[in-house]
Order: sequence, then structure tokens, then C-alpha cells
Amino acid sequence: MQDSTSSLTSSALPAKQKKTKELFQQNFSYMGIPFIVSGLIVKKQNQDFRTLRNRFQPTFHHEYDNYTQYVPLVTTWGMKLAGVESRSSWKELTVSNVFSAALMAGFVNTLKYTTKEMRPDNSSNNSFPSGHTATAFMCATILHKEYGMLSPWYSIGGYTLAGITGITRQLNNRHWIGDVLVGAGIGMISTDLGYFFSDLIFRKNTTSSQLTTHFNRYDTPSFLSLNMGFATGPSTLRTAELYDTEEGTPLGMRLRTGTSTVVSAEGAYFFNAYIGLGGRLRVATVPVIADIPEENKKHFDLDNDLKEGAPVNMYLLDGLESDHLGMCDIDLGLYFSYPLSNRFLIGSKLLAGRRTNANFTLNSISRINPAIFDRQKVSQEAYDQFYKADVDYYIQQEGLSIQEMLQSTFIDEEFLHIRKSSTFKLGTGLSLAYRYKENAALRLYCDYDFASPRLTYDLKNSWADEDGNREVRSYSKRTPMHNFTFGASIAFMF
Repeated sequence: MQDSTSSLTSSALPAKQKKTKELFQQNFSYMGIPFIVSGLIVKKQNQDFRTLRNRFQPTFHHEYDNYTQYVPLVTTWGMKLAGVESRSSWKELTVSNVFSAALMAGFVNTLKYTTKEMRPDNSSNNSFPSGHTATAFMCATILHKEYGMLSPWYSIGGYTLAGITGITRQLNNRHWIGDVLVGAGIGMISTDLGYFFSDLIFRKNTTSSQLTTHFNRYDTPSFLSLNMGFATGPSTLRTAELYDTEEGTPLGMRLRTGTSTVVSAEGAYFFNAYIGLGGRLRVATVPVIADIPEENKKHFDLDNDLKEGAPVNMYLLDGLESDHLGMCDIDLGLYFSYPLSNRFLIGSKLLAGRRTNANFTLNSISRINPAIFDRQKVSQEAYDQFYKADVDYYIQQEGLSIQEMLQSTFIDEEFLHIRKSSTFKLGTGLSLAYRYKENAALRLYCDYDFASPRLTYDLKNSWADEDGNREVRSYSKRTPMHNFTFGASIAFMF
């Protein structure tokens, strides 16, 4: 009898493990993982993407994200109440939703109160990750699981609202971009796990058809994706020559660019296996470094001293404080696909659209010229006339000694301003997609984009006078931009 019982137990265990594995395989989409990875990567550029918000929509404030996060869930339960058949029974729907919400809340709040990251508006230190975005993507994934099999438009609508919620959290200055991406991933993973645990409780049966892909190489490859990448080029911005005065010395400024961080949402509807129409929304932050030849810095009259007859400049220009140039692209066009097999597809596209460059500011960094205290170079009379009032201000109002003044740097936040601009652009690209589930794929891509915006530079190389006015000279130059973007994306296929 003991041998018989032992034999039954050992034979039942592998079957149970197999059942659990099949339920996990059926429920877990892995689509949340790339969101979390992207969010952790892009956290290093949180400040740069916030700069985009501050320059494109600095006064944005709307509260509809408090409601859009729940719309997909209300839709799910509303359709269920209306008698539209869904994936789950009422008990299964309730249990899976409770599990999903509990897991999501647990993940989000654990991270919020362990990382203690300050919100961008400095209102509290529970920014990471975004609870609103996690809730929105949890609700969208519930709608997708319950009614996505009836029509892909339920899934598209739900995830679109979830995306709007996440974007609005950034525009409202309540969250960093990393908070939103990680929150989206947590919402999707929590729902996958919630349905997995529910199916275990109700011993939901899996069939071979549920675990087998139901697509072939000639299915229409319509998709909606989130892309994360890095862009190169151009190495420099083609600037107009800037001068310290109307007929003065050239600045010789060179604006070097670094590798851009790019986040985009993209989608296309295919009429057949080969051709479709779609579009892309793309934002990028481009690091810019300003170089000025050392021999040119000494000519710049930051406080109009030389212009007024002073023997030397009181302030010496050390350099320019670099910033990030923000770009936003909106494109529409043709998408092409060729199925290499059931799972692998190669794609291309031809896009046209508009590129908007955010306004951009470079700050000057200056220091006090020690020559103003050298009586062999500057007489007492010249010192009293041109420099004494400013020195006394720093001593009396700022509490600085002369030695501390000479060791300090002074920042002018409006030295050079590049105006916001918009221009026509073209784009193309190649991609390789692996369809690991019927409705999900991983994509590697290389995009090329060309734009030639006319950038206008406002140079304010003299400090404000007593009335708050400062001389401004404007220059304009068209700057060709050739950008190659390499990245990966997670795509929802429909």
C-alpha cells in the first residue's frame, strides 16, 4: 500500500507542474518587461525629458488623468453587465481583478516608499513609479484579456487611454518619464500574474489550441508599439557666426551634439501582408556642448565695461553651460512588411511629417577679473568709476570677501537663446520583428530621419543694465540634421 501511494504521488506531481506551466505560458505575455527595462534605462535622462515638457507645455495642468486611468476597467465591467460574453465568468473576473489590483498596489507602494524619489514638482518624495500609469495599464490589460479576442480595437482603445494617462502625468509635472514607463510595465505584469493565479484557483483548463500560435506568415501584421532607442548625428549644429558687438569680434562658437535618447510610439494598419498606413510620435533629447576658442572669450564685454571706456572687463567669460535640445516628430506614411516565416518579419517605411525643436538656452559662466584690483593696470579713479559699485554690492549684499569673489563663478541664464522652430521632415527605416505570441512581437529597428530647420539664435552677451534692458542680436541659419536611430520595441499585433 505504501509503495502504491508513493507511486501515485510521484506521478501526480509532474502533471500538476505541467498544468501550472501551461497556465503561466497562456497568461504571461512578457510585454511589461521591456517597459520596465526601458524605464530603468531612461531614468538617467529624467531631467532632460522634463526639460522638453517645460519648453513645449510649461503651463499644462489638467486632471482628466485621474479618470482616464479607470475607463478601460469600467468598459470591461460595463460590457459584462450588458451581457457581452467575455473570457471569464463573474467569479473569475472578480478574483483575477482583485489579484491584479493587489499585486499592482503592492509593487508600486513598495517601490514608492523604499526609493523615496522626489516628484518633479517637489510636492512629495513618492514619485517612482507612477501609480496612475500602473493602474491605467492594469485596467487596459484587463480589457485586452477579456475582450481583445472579439476585436483588436478594444485593446487598442484601452492601451491608447493608458498611454494618454501616462503622458498626462508627465505633462502635469507629477512624474518623470522613468516613473511612467516602469509603472506601465508593473501594471501589465500584475495583470498577467493576477489572471494566472485566478486560473490556478478555478483550475481553468488549457487546451492545445490555447497554447499554440494561431497565425501564419501571410496574416496582416498591423501593430502598435513602444520604441526605445539611441540616435546619432549630426555631430555639430550649423550655426551662424555670432559677434560680440555689431561690428566686433566673432564668437567662434561651435555646438557639438552627443548621442540622443529617443522614445517613440508607432503603429500601422495593414491592408494585407505587405502594405499598410501608419504613423509615429517621437521625442528625443540631444545633448549639446558649446565650445568657444580661448582667445575669443576675452573680447566679450559682459557688463558693457569696455564699451563705456573701462580699461579691462570686470567679468571674464569662462564658457557656456551646456543643455539638451528637445525635438518632437510627428510622421505619417506607408509601412511595408515581408514575412520571412510565421514568426519573423522584415519591415520598412516611408514617412513624412513635421519636426518641432523646443526653444533652447545656453548660460554663460563668468568670473571676476583679478586685474580690476591691480593698480598698475587699473587706476583708483577707473576702479571707483567702473567697478567699485559692483564690488561693494557683493561685499555688502552677498557677504563675499574679495578673495571669495575671485573664487566664485557667476551664471547668466540668458546668454544665448535658440528659438522654437518647426520644419518639414522625411523618414525611413528597417526593422526585424519576432512574433513570439499571436498578439505580441519584439522588434529591432534602424531608422533614418532628415530635417533642415532654420534655427534663430538670440545672443545676449551683455548683462542687463539698471533698467533691466539688455542688447539682443539675432542670427539665423538653416541646419541640416541627419539622424540614425538604433533601438528595440515591444509591439502589440492585431
